[in-house]
Amino acid sequence: MSASATARMGAYTKVDVETASQGKLIVMLFNGAIKRAEEARRQLEKGSKQEAHNNLIRAQDIIAELRAALDMKTGDVASNLDRLYEYFQHLLVQANIRKSTEPLDECIELMTSIRDTWQEVFEKVAREAPSKKVPLIDPHGATVLNIEG
Repeated sequence: MSASATARMGAYTKVDVETASQGKLIVMLFNGAIKRAEEARRQLEKGSKQEAHNNLIRAQDIIAELRAALDMKTGDVASNLDRLYEYFQHLLVQANIRKSTEPLDECIELMTSIRDTWQEVFEKVAREAPSKKVPLIDPHGATVLNIEG
C-alpha cells in the first residue's frame, strides 16, 4: 500500500471512530482487543514470544481504555463491568507471563460474549430510540465516551 493510500486509510479510520456512536465504539474496541488476543495466541503457537507479547500489551491497553471510560458514579453495573474488565486484563497478563494460550482462550471467549451482548444492547437501543443522538466529540474537541451502567 502506498504512503498516500495508508494516509487516506488512516484518515478514514479516524473519521469512522470520531463519528461512531458510543455503542459502535465499544464494539470496535472489543473487536480490537479480541483481534490482538487471537493474534497473540497464533504467535504463541508459532513460538514467537515477542510478537505475542506485543499483541497482548495492545489488548491490555484496549481493555484499560474500556475500564477508564466507565462512569463509576452510575452504580453497580459499572462496578461489575470494571471487575469483569479487570479479570480480562488478569487473563491477558497471565498469558503473557506464562506464554500460555490457556488464559487467552478463556479471555477471548469472555470478551466475545461481552462484545456480542454490547452489540445486542446498542442495536436494541438504536431501534427503540433512533432519533436520539449522543455526541462523541465535545465542543473542545476531546473524545467523549461515557459508558453508563
